[in-house]
Amino acid sequence: MSQNDPRSTAEIVRLFDVAGREDDAIRQLDGCVARLHEVQQAKAALKGLSAAQLRAALELRRQAPPGEPA
Repeated sequence: MSQNDPRSTAEIVRLFDVAGREDDAIRQLDGCVARLHEVQQAKAALKGLSAAQLRAALELRRQAPPGEPA
């Protein structure tokens, strides 16, 4: 490293650490995209339901104990 280079060895090590997280970031992004597709599919399915079906499902959700699925 030359004296004109303002980056310290510690900064270069930090850059290696950040660059090494690429695979993890890609895995997280893949998971987020998969969840987004699941959300979009659920919203599309909900749009096709009748008002009566929606009311019944909302009532069932309202009656479910907190933290438990209906």
